[in-house]
Amino acid sequence: NKYINRCYEMSNIESDSIDENENDNSSLSQSNEQQQQDQQQQQEDQNYDIIVVGAGVAGAALSRTLGVAGRRVLCVERDLREPDRIVGELMQPGGVRALRQLGMGECFEGIDATPAYGYGIFKPNGSVKLSYPCDSSTKPINGFSFHHGRFVQKLRHQASLVEEAYAPLTIVCDGCFSNLRRTLTTQTPQVTSTFVGMILKDCELPFPEHGHVFLVDPSPILMYRIGSNEIRVLVDVPGDKCPSNSQLKSTFELETAPQLPEQLRTAFIHALHNDQLKKMPNSRLHPDDIAQPGVIMIGDAWNMRHPLTGAGMTVALSDVCILTSLLANCSQADLLDHDRMKTIMLKFRVQRTPLASTMNVLAGALYRVFSADNDNLRQACLGYLGLGGEFSAGPVALLSGLRPKPSVLAMHFFAVALYGVMRTLWPFPTPGRIRTCYRILSAAAEIIVPLLRRERVLKSLCVLCNVLRLT
Repeated sequence: NKYINRCYEMSNIESDSIDENENDNSSLSQSNEQQQQDQQQQQEDQNYDIIVVGAGVAGAALSRTLGVAGRRVLCVERDLREPDRIVGELMQPGGVRALRQLGMGECFEGIDATPAYGYGIFKPNGSVKLSYPCDSSTKPINGFSFHHGRFVQKLRHQASLVEEAYAPLTIVCDGCFSNLRRTLTTQTPQVTSTFVGMILKDCELPFPEHGHVFLVDPSPILMYRIGSNEIRVLVDVPGDKCPSNSQLKSTFELETAPQLPEQLRTAFIHALHNDQLKKMPNSRLHPDDIAQPGVIMIGDAWNMRHPLTGAGMTVALSDVCILTSLLANCSQADLLDHDRMKTIMLKFRVQRTPLASTMNVLAGALYRVFSADNDNLRQACLGYLGLGGEFSAGPVALLSGLRPKPSVLAMHFFAVALYGVMRTLWPFPTPGRIRTCYRILSAAAEIIVPLLRRERVLKSLCVLCNVLRLT
Protein backbone atom coordinates (compact mmCIF):
# COMPACT_ATOMS: atom_id res chain seq x y z
CA ASN A 1 0.00 0.00 0.00
CA LYS A 2 2.83 2.31 0.82
CA TYR A 3 4.34 1.60 -2.63
CA ILE A 4 1.04 2.15 -4.39
CA ASN A 5 0.47 5.35 -2.46
CA ARG A 6 3.99 6.50 -3.34
CA CYS A 7 3.45 5.75 -6.99
CA TYR A 8 0.20 7.59 -6.84
CA GLU A 9 1.88 10.54 -5.25
CA MET A 10 4.63 10.48 -7.87
CA SER A 11 2.04 10.16 -10.55
CA ASN A 12 0.28 13.25 -9.23
CA ILE A 13 3.53 15.13 -9.06
CA GLU A 14 4.41 14.18 -12.66
CA SER A 15 0.91 15.05 -13.74
CA ASP A 16 1.15 18.42 -12.04
CA SER A 17 4.55 18.93 -13.61
CA ILE A 18 3.16 18.12 -17.06
CA ASP A 19 0.25 20.49 -16.47
CA GLU A 20 2.64 23.17 -15.34
CA ASN A 21 4.79 22.64 -18.45
CA GLU A 22 1.74 22.78 -20.62
CA ASN A 23 0.65 25.94 -18.86
CA ASP A 24 4.14 27.41 -19.23
CA ASN A 25 4.20 26.54 -22.93
CA SER A 26 0.73 28.02 -23.31
CA SER A 27 1.79 31.19 -21.48
CA LEU A 28 4.97 31.41 -23.59
CA SER A 29 2.92 31.04 -26.77
CA GLN A 30 0.52 33.74 -25.64
CA SER A 31 3.44 35.98 -24.68
CA ASN A 32 5.03 35.53 -28.14
CA GLU A 33 1.72 36.30 -29.81
CA GLN A 34 1.32 39.42 -27.64
CA GLN A 35 4.85 40.55 -28.50
CA GLN A 36 4.15 40.09 -32.19
CA GLN A 37 0.91 42.04 -31.86
CA ASP A 38 2.71 44.79 -29.92
CA GLN A 39 5.43 44.96 -32.57
CA GLN A 40 2.84 45.08 -35.32
CA GLN A 41 0.94 47.80 -33.47
CA GLN A 42 4.18 49.73 -32.93
CA GLN A 43 4.97 49.51 -36.64
CA GLU A 44 1.47 50.70 -37.46
CA ASP A 45 1.84 53.53 -34.95
CA GLN A 46 5.06 54.60 -36.70
CA ASN A 47 3.38 54.81 -40.10
CA TYR A 48 2.21 58.35 -40.74
CA ASP A 49 0.69 60.21 -43.64
CA ILE A 50 2.91 63.25 -43.22
CA ILE A 51 6.06 64.09 -41.28
CA VAL A 52 6.58 67.74 -40.35
CA VAL A 53 10.17 68.71 -39.54
CA GLY A 54 10.32 71.61 -37.11
CA ALA A 55 7.85 72.82 -34.49
CA GLY A 56 8.19 76.56 -34.89
CA VAL A 57 5.37 78.84 -35.99
CA ALA A 58 4.80 77.13 -39.34
CA GLY A 59 5.50 73.56 -38.21
CA ALA A 60 3.33 73.58 -35.10
CA ALA A 61 0.43 75.28 -36.88
CA LEU A 62 0.67 72.92 -39.86
CA SER A 63 0.85 69.80 -37.66
CA ARG A 64 -2.17 70.76 -35.61
CA THR A 65 -4.24 71.72 -38.66
CA LEU A 66 -3.46 68.53 -40.60
CA GLY A 67 -4.11 66.44 -37.50
CA VAL A 68 -7.51 68.03 -36.90
CA ALA A 69 -8.31 67.27 -40.55
CA GLY A 70 -7.80 63.56 -39.85
CA ARG A 71 -4.23 63.07 -41.07
CA ARG A 72 -1.75 60.91 -39.17
CA VAL A 73 0.92 63.54 -38.59
CA LEU A 74 4.29 63.32 -36.91
CA CYS A 75 5.97 66.57 -35.87
CA VAL A 76 9.72 66.28 -35.21
CA GLU A 77 11.48 68.93 -33.12
CA ARG A 78 15.04 68.70 -31.80
CA ASP A 79 14.62 71.13 -28.89
CA LEU A 80 11.36 71.63 -26.99
CA ARG A 81 12.69 74.36 -24.74
CA GLU A 82 11.13 77.80 -25.13
CA PRO A 83 12.90 79.56 -28.02
CA ASP A 84 14.82 82.73 -27.18
CA ARG A 85 14.74 84.89 -30.32
CA ILE A 86 14.63 88.60 -31.01
CA VAL A 87 12.62 88.37 -34.24
CA GLY A 88 9.24 86.86 -35.02
CA GLU A 89 7.71 89.03 -32.30
CA LEU A 90 5.27 91.14 -34.32
CA MET A 91 2.57 89.52 -36.41
CA GLN A 92 0.74 91.52 -39.06
CA PRO A 93 -3.09 91.39 -39.22
CA GLY A 94 -2.84 89.06 -42.23
CA GLY A 95 -1.03 86.51 -40.07
CA VAL A 96 -3.55 86.92 -37.24
CA ARG A 97 -6.38 86.30 -39.71
CA ALA A 98 -4.65 83.18 -41.07
CA LEU A 99 -4.05 81.77 -37.57
CA ARG A 100 -7.69 82.29 -36.66
CA GLN A 101 -8.76 80.58 -39.87
CA LEU A 102 -6.68 77.61 -38.71
CA GLY A 103 -8.63 77.58 -35.42
CA MET A 104 -5.67 78.66 -33.27
CA GLY A 105 -6.58 82.23 -32.38
CA GLU A 106 -6.41 81.43 -28.65
CA CYS A 107 -2.61 81.23 -28.92
CA PHE A 108 -2.46 85.00 -28.38
CA GLU A 109 -4.04 84.58 -24.93
CA GLY A 110 -2.06 84.25 -21.73
CA ILE A 111 1.32 85.36 -23.16
CA ASP A 112 1.04 89.09 -22.36
CA ALA A 113 0.58 89.89 -26.06
CA THR A 114 -0.01 93.51 -27.08
CA PRO A 115 -2.43 94.47 -29.89
CA ALA A 116 -0.81 96.40 -32.75
CA TYR A 117 -3.04 98.76 -34.72
CA GLY A 118 -0.49 100.23 -37.12
CA TYR A 119 2.92 101.83 -37.38
CA GLY A 120 4.58 105.11 -36.57
CA ILE A 121 7.49 106.23 -38.76
CA PHE A 122 9.83 108.78 -37.20
CA LYS A 123 12.54 111.08 -38.46
CA PRO A 124 14.25 113.84 -36.47
CA ASN A 125 12.19 116.48 -38.30
CA GLY A 126 8.80 114.77 -38.33
CA SER A 127 6.69 111.65 -38.01
CA VAL A 128 3.80 109.85 -39.69
CA LYS A 129 1.22 107.66 -37.93
CA LEU A 130 -0.26 104.85 -40.04
CA SER A 131 -3.26 102.75 -38.97
CA TYR A 132 -4.32 99.34 -40.24
CA PRO A 133 -7.63 99.25 -42.18
CA CYS A 134 -11.00 98.55 -40.52
CA ASP A 135 -13.19 95.52 -41.12
CA SER A 136 -16.72 95.59 -42.59
CA SER A 137 -18.15 96.75 -39.24
CA THR A 138 -15.65 99.66 -39.09
CA LYS A 139 -13.82 97.92 -36.23
CA PRO A 140 -10.03 98.45 -36.40
CA ILE A 141 -8.10 95.34 -37.49
CA ASN A 142 -5.04 94.57 -35.41
CA GLY A 143 -1.92 92.49 -35.32
CA PHE A 144 -0.09 91.38 -32.16
CA SER A 145 3.38 91.78 -30.68
CA PHE A 146 4.66 89.30 -28.09
CA HIS A 147 7.57 87.26 -26.80
CA HIS A 148 8.37 84.86 -29.64
CA GLY A 149 9.17 81.94 -27.35
CA ARG A 150 5.92 82.19 -25.38
CA PHE A 151 3.92 82.27 -28.59
CA VAL A 152 5.69 79.23 -30.05
CA GLN A 153 5.14 77.24 -26.84
CA LYS A 154 1.41 77.98 -27.07
CA LEU A 155 1.44 76.65 -30.62
CA ARG A 156 3.36 73.54 -29.58
CA HIS A 157 0.78 72.68 -26.97
CA GLN A 158 -1.56 72.03 -29.87
CA ALA A 159 0.61 69.17 -31.19
CA SER A 160 2.25 66.01 -29.81
CA LEU A 161 5.97 65.85 -30.62
CA VAL A 162 7.94 62.59 -30.98
CA GLU A 163 11.20 61.62 -32.59
CA GLU A 164 11.13 59.52 -35.73
CA ALA A 165 8.96 57.53 -38.13
CA TYR A 166 8.24 57.05 -41.85
CA ALA A 167 5.67 58.75 -44.08
CA PRO A 168 5.08 59.24 -47.82
CA LEU A 169 5.27 63.03 -47.44
CA THR A 170 7.70 65.11 -45.39
CA ILE A 171 7.17 68.84 -44.93
CA VAL A 172 10.30 70.71 -43.90
CA CYS A 173 9.76 73.88 -41.89
CA ASP A 174 12.74 73.95 -39.52
CA GLY A 175 13.28 77.69 -39.74
CA CYS A 176 15.88 80.15 -40.92
CA PHE A 177 18.79 77.97 -39.75
CA SER A 178 17.44 74.86 -41.49
CA ASN A 179 19.73 71.83 -41.42
CA LEU A 180 17.91 70.17 -44.30
CA ARG A 181 17.88 73.09 -46.74
CA ARG A 182 21.27 72.39 -48.27
CA THR A 183 20.24 68.82 -49.15
CA LEU A 184 17.00 69.94 -50.85
CA THR A 185 17.75 73.15 -52.73
CA THR A 186 20.64 74.98 -54.34
CA GLN A 187 19.56 78.33 -52.88
CA THR A 188 21.46 79.67 -49.89
CA PRO A 189 20.43 82.60 -47.68
CA GLN A 190 22.10 85.94 -48.38
CA VAL A 191 22.75 87.94 -45.21
CA THR A 192 21.89 91.60 -45.83
CA SER A 193 22.23 92.98 -42.29
CA THR A 194 22.02 92.05 -38.60
CA PHE A 195 19.40 92.96 -36.05
CA VAL A 196 20.91 93.77 -32.66
CA GLY A 197 18.26 93.39 -30.00
CA MET A 198 17.71 94.69 -26.50
CA ILE A 199 14.74 95.44 -24.22
CA LEU A 200 13.70 98.84 -22.85
CA LYS A 201 11.82 99.06 -19.56
CA ASP A 202 9.97 101.79 -17.66
CA CYS A 203 9.23 103.91 -20.72
CA GLU A 204 6.43 104.53 -23.23
CA LEU A 205 6.42 104.61 -27.02
CA PRO A 206 5.04 107.69 -28.76
CA PHE A 207 2.08 105.81 -30.27
CA PRO A 208 0.65 103.15 -27.92
CA GLU A 209 -0.21 99.77 -29.49
CA HIS A 210 1.70 100.57 -32.68
CA GLY A 211 4.93 99.36 -34.17
CA HIS A 212 7.58 102.07 -34.52
CA VAL A 213 10.21 102.65 -37.20
CA PHE A 214 12.88 105.26 -36.45
CA LEU A 215 14.70 106.42 -39.56
CA VAL A 216 18.14 106.99 -38.11
CA ASP A 217 21.44 106.81 -39.91
CA PRO A 218 22.72 104.53 -41.32
CA SER A 219 19.64 102.25 -41.21
CA PRO A 220 16.29 102.01 -39.39
CA ILE A 221 15.47 100.93 -35.83
CA LEU A 222 12.33 98.96 -34.93
CA MET A 223 10.52 99.20 -31.59
CA TYR A 224 7.33 97.55 -30.36
CA ARG A 225 5.91 96.39 -27.05
CA ILE A 226 6.24 92.66 -26.27
CA GLY A 227 5.08 92.74 -22.64
CA SER A 228 3.47 94.95 -20.04
CA ASN A 229 6.79 96.60 -19.24
CA GLU A 230 9.01 95.46 -22.09
CA ILE A 231 9.71 97.19 -25.39
CA ARG A 232 11.71 95.30 -27.98
CA VAL A 233 14.40 97.33 -29.76
CA LEU A 234 15.95 96.04 -32.99
CA VAL A 235 18.83 98.11 -34.33
CA ASP A 236 19.70 97.26 -37.92
CA VAL A 237 23.42 96.99 -38.65
CA PRO A 238 24.04 96.89 -42.45
CA GLY A 239 26.39 94.40 -44.07
CA ASP A 240 27.02 90.69 -43.85
CA LYS A 241 29.39 91.00 -40.87
CA CYS A 242 28.46 92.51 -37.52
CA PRO A 243 30.98 94.25 -35.23
CA SER A 244 31.70 93.07 -31.69
CA ASN A 245 29.35 93.94 -28.83
CA SER A 246 31.83 96.43 -27.37
CA GLN A 247 32.06 98.27 -30.69
CA LEU A 248 28.29 98.22 -31.08
CA LYS A 249 27.66 99.65 -27.61
CA SER A 250 30.08 102.50 -28.26
CA THR A 251 28.56 103.30 -31.69
CA PHE A 252 24.97 103.06 -30.42
CA GLU A 253 25.64 105.39 -27.48
CA LEU A 254 27.61 108.02 -29.39
CA GLU A 255 25.87 107.98 -32.79
CA THR A 256 22.51 106.21 -32.58
CA ALA A 257 21.07 107.35 -29.24
CA PRO A 258 21.19 111.10 -30.09
CA GLN A 259 18.93 110.43 -33.12
CA LEU A 260 16.14 108.91 -30.98
CA PRO A 261 13.30 110.90 -29.36
CA GLU A 262 14.31 112.27 -25.97
CA GLN A 263 11.65 110.20 -24.15
CA LEU A 264 13.40 106.98 -25.30
CA ARG A 265 17.02 108.06 -25.18
CA THR A 266 17.67 107.50 -21.48
CA ALA A 267 16.05 104.04 -21.49
CA PHE A 268 18.03 103.14 -24.64
CA ILE A 269 21.38 104.07 -23.04
CA HIS A 270 20.42 102.29 -19.82
CA ALA A 271 19.68 99.10 -21.80
CA LEU A 272 23.04 99.41 -23.56
CA HIS A 273 24.84 99.40 -20.23
CA ASN A 274 22.75 96.75 -18.49
CA ASP A 275 21.15 94.48 -21.11
CA GLN A 276 22.89 91.72 -23.04
CA LEU A 277 22.94 92.49 -26.75
CA LYS A 278 21.52 89.70 -28.90
CA LYS A 279 22.20 89.34 -32.61
CA MET A 280 20.12 87.88 -35.41
CA PRO A 281 21.25 87.84 -39.06
CA ASN A 282 18.68 89.18 -41.52
CA SER A 283 18.69 87.02 -44.64
CA ARG A 284 17.02 86.99 -48.03
CA LEU A 285 16.11 83.62 -49.54
CA HIS A 286 14.15 83.20 -52.74
CA PRO A 287 11.83 80.15 -52.87
CA ASP A 288 13.32 77.54 -55.16
CA ASP A 289 11.90 74.36 -56.69
CA ILE A 290 12.43 71.21 -54.59
CA ALA A 291 13.56 68.30 -56.76
CA GLN A 292 13.46 65.68 -53.99
CA PRO A 293 10.27 63.57 -54.35
CA GLY A 294 8.06 63.38 -51.27
CA VAL A 295 9.39 66.60 -49.72
CA ILE A 296 7.83 70.07 -49.40
CA MET A 297 9.44 73.11 -47.77
CA ILE A 298 7.63 76.10 -46.26
CA GLY A 299 8.36 78.92 -43.83
CA ASP A 300 11.78 80.49 -43.29
CA ALA A 301 13.46 77.24 -44.32
CA TRP A 302 12.32 78.00 -47.87
CA ASN A 303 11.59 81.72 -48.19
CA MET A 304 12.92 84.71 -46.23
CA ARG A 305 12.83 88.47 -46.53
CA HIS A 306 14.13 91.34 -44.37
CA PRO A 307 12.14 91.37 -41.10
CA LEU A 308 11.64 95.15 -41.17
CA THR A 309 7.98 94.66 -42.14
CA GLY A 310 7.32 91.75 -39.76
CA ALA A 311 6.04 89.59 -42.63
CA GLY A 312 7.68 86.24 -41.85
CA MET A 313 4.96 84.71 -39.67
CA THR A 314 2.21 86.11 -41.91
CA VAL A 315 3.67 84.45 -45.02
CA ALA A 316 4.32 81.19 -43.15
CA LEU A 317 0.78 80.92 -41.75
CA SER A 318 -0.71 81.82 -45.12
CA ASP A 319 1.36 79.00 -46.64
CA VAL A 320 -0.07 76.64 -43.99
CA CYS A 321 -3.62 77.66 -44.92
CA ILE A 322 -3.02 77.13 -48.63
CA LEU A 323 -1.14 73.84 -48.26
CA THR A 324 -3.66 72.25 -45.88
CA SER A 325 -6.44 73.22 -48.26
CA LEU A 326 -4.66 71.59 -51.21
CA LEU A 327 -3.90 68.42 -49.22
CA ALA A 328 -7.43 68.13 -47.84
CA ASN A 329 -8.72 65.83 -50.61
CA CYS A 330 -5.52 63.81 -51.08
CA SER A 331 -5.69 60.11 -50.30
CA GLN A 332 -2.79 58.00 -49.04
CA ALA A 333 -2.19 56.92 -52.63
CA ASP A 334 -2.09 60.56 -53.74
CA LEU A 335 0.63 61.30 -51.17
CA LEU A 336 2.70 58.49 -52.70
CA ASP A 337 2.08 59.71 -56.27
CA HIS A 338 4.98 62.03 -57.13
CA ASP A 339 3.26 63.43 -60.22
CA ARG A 340 0.16 64.23 -58.17
CA MET A 341 2.26 65.95 -55.50
CA LYS A 342 4.18 67.87 -58.14
CA THR A 343 0.86 69.22 -59.47
CA ILE A 344 -0.14 70.23 -55.95
CA MET A 345 3.16 72.05 -55.45
CA LEU A 346 2.64 73.99 -58.68
CA LYS A 347 -0.81 75.03 -57.46
CA PHE A 348 0.70 75.91 -54.08
CA ARG A 349 3.26 78.23 -55.66
CA VAL A 350 0.64 79.94 -57.82
CA GLN A 351 -1.76 80.49 -54.92
CA ARG A 352 0.91 81.80 -52.53
CA THR A 353 2.43 84.22 -55.05
CA PRO A 354 0.17 87.28 -54.44
CA LEU A 355 0.86 87.46 -50.71
CA ALA A 356 4.40 86.06 -50.62
CA SER A 357 5.65 88.17 -53.55
CA THR A 358 4.04 91.32 -52.21
CA MET A 359 5.57 90.86 -48.76
CA ASN A 360 8.98 89.84 -50.14
CA VAL A 361 9.22 92.83 -52.47
CA LEU A 362 7.79 95.26 -49.91
CA ALA A 363 10.29 94.21 -47.24
CA GLY A 364 13.27 94.53 -49.57
CA ALA A 365 12.10 97.83 -51.05
CA LEU A 366 11.27 99.53 -47.74
CA TYR A 367 14.56 98.50 -46.22
CA ARG A 368 16.43 100.09 -49.12
CA VAL A 369 14.25 103.21 -49.10
CA PHE A 370 14.62 103.69 -45.34
CA SER A 371 18.42 103.42 -45.49
CA ALA A 372 20.50 106.59 -45.33
CA ASP A 373 21.95 106.20 -48.83
CA ASN A 374 18.51 106.86 -50.37
CA ASP A 375 17.59 110.07 -48.58
CA ASN A 376 15.63 111.54 -51.54
CA LEU A 377 13.39 108.47 -51.69
CA ARG A 378 13.13 108.34 -47.91
CA GLN A 379 11.90 111.95 -47.77
CA ALA A 380 9.51 111.28 -50.67
CA CYS A 381 8.11 108.20 -48.92
CA LEU A 382 7.39 110.11 -45.71
CA GLY A 383 5.78 112.96 -47.63
CA TYR A 384 3.66 110.55 -49.69
CA LEU A 385 2.41 108.65 -46.63
CA GLY A 386 1.72 111.95 -44.89
CA LEU A 387 -0.82 112.89 -47.58
CA GLY A 388 -3.34 110.55 -45.94
CA GLY A 389 -6.31 108.94 -47.67
CA GLU A 390 -5.44 106.24 -50.18
CA PHE A 391 -1.83 107.47 -50.23
CA SER A 392 -1.36 105.97 -46.76
CA ALA A 393 -4.25 103.46 -46.62
CA GLY A 394 -3.05 101.59 -49.72
CA PRO A 395 0.54 100.99 -48.54
CA VAL A 396 -0.63 100.06 -45.02
CA ALA A 397 -3.10 97.51 -46.45
CA LEU A 398 -0.16 95.97 -48.33
CA LEU A 399 2.02 96.01 -45.22
CA SER A 400 -0.67 94.35 -43.10
CA GLY A 401 -0.95 91.41 -45.50
CA LEU A 402 -4.71 91.95 -45.87
CA ARG A 403 -4.76 93.11 -49.52
CA PRO A 404 -1.69 91.68 -51.21
CA LYS A 405 -1.21 92.63 -54.86
CA PRO A 406 2.23 93.05 -56.47
CA SER A 407 0.78 95.42 -59.09
CA VAL A 408 -0.66 97.73 -56.41
CA LEU A 409 2.67 97.66 -54.59
CA ALA A 410 4.55 98.67 -57.75
CA MET A 411 2.00 101.43 -58.42
CA HIS A 412 2.47 102.97 -54.96
CA PHE A 413 6.24 102.56 -55.11
CA PHE A 414 6.58 104.50 -58.36
CA ALA A 415 3.97 106.99 -57.15
CA VAL A 416 6.33 107.72 -54.25
CA ALA A 417 9.14 108.29 -56.77
CA LEU A 418 6.93 110.59 -58.87
CA TYR A 419 5.92 112.47 -55.73
CA GLY A 420 9.62 112.99 -55.06
CA VAL A 421 10.11 114.20 -58.65
CA MET A 422 7.27 116.73 -58.41
CA ARG A 423 8.53 118.04 -55.09
CA THR A 424 12.03 118.36 -56.51
CA LEU A 425 10.88 120.27 -59.61
CA TRP A 426 8.71 122.68 -57.60
CA PRO A 427 8.40 125.65 -58.11
CA PHE A 428 10.18 125.42 -61.49
CA PRO A 429 12.59 122.97 -63.13
CA THR A 430 16.29 123.62 -63.47
CA PRO A 431 18.96 121.42 -65.08
CA GLY A 432 20.22 120.41 -61.64
CA ARG A 433 16.72 119.52 -60.43
CA ILE A 434 16.03 117.50 -63.57
CA ARG A 435 19.21 115.49 -62.98
CA THR A 436 18.08 114.88 -59.41
CA CYS A 437 14.70 113.68 -60.69
CA TYR A 438 16.36 111.18 -62.99
CA ARG A 439 18.45 109.89 -60.08
CA ILE A 440 15.28 109.46 -57.99
CA LEU A 441 13.55 107.46 -60.74
CA SER A 442 16.69 105.41 -61.38
CA ALA A 443 17.11 104.68 -57.66
CA ALA A 444 13.48 103.53 -57.46
CA ALA A 445 13.89 101.24 -60.47
CA GLU A 446 17.22 99.87 -59.21
CA ILE A 447 15.52 98.92 -55.95
CA ILE A 448 12.28 97.35 -57.11
CA VAL A 449 13.08 95.80 -60.51
CA PRO A 450 15.55 93.17 -59.19
CA LEU A 451 13.06 92.28 -56.45
CA LEU A 452 10.21 91.86 -58.97
CA ARG A 453 12.48 89.85 -61.26
CA ARG A 454 13.40 87.44 -58.46
CA GLU A 455 9.73 86.94 -57.66
CA ARG A 456 8.93 86.46 -61.37
CA VAL A 457 6.08 88.96 -61.30
CA LEU A 458 5.27 92.11 -63.35
CA LYS A 459 7.74 91.16 -66.10
CA SER A 460 6.40 93.86 -68.44
CA LEU A 461 7.20 96.57 -65.90
CA CYS A 462 10.76 95.26 -65.59
CA VAL A 463 11.13 95.39 -69.37
CA LEU A 464 9.78 98.96 -69.47
CA CYS A 465 12.31 100.13 -66.87
CA ASN A 466 15.08 98.57 -68.95
CA VAL A 467 13.82 100.29 -72.12
CA LEU A 468 13.77 103.67 -70.33
CA ARG A 469 17.32 102.96 -69.12
CA LEU A 470 16.28 103.37 -65.47
CA THR A 471 18.13 100.17 -64.53
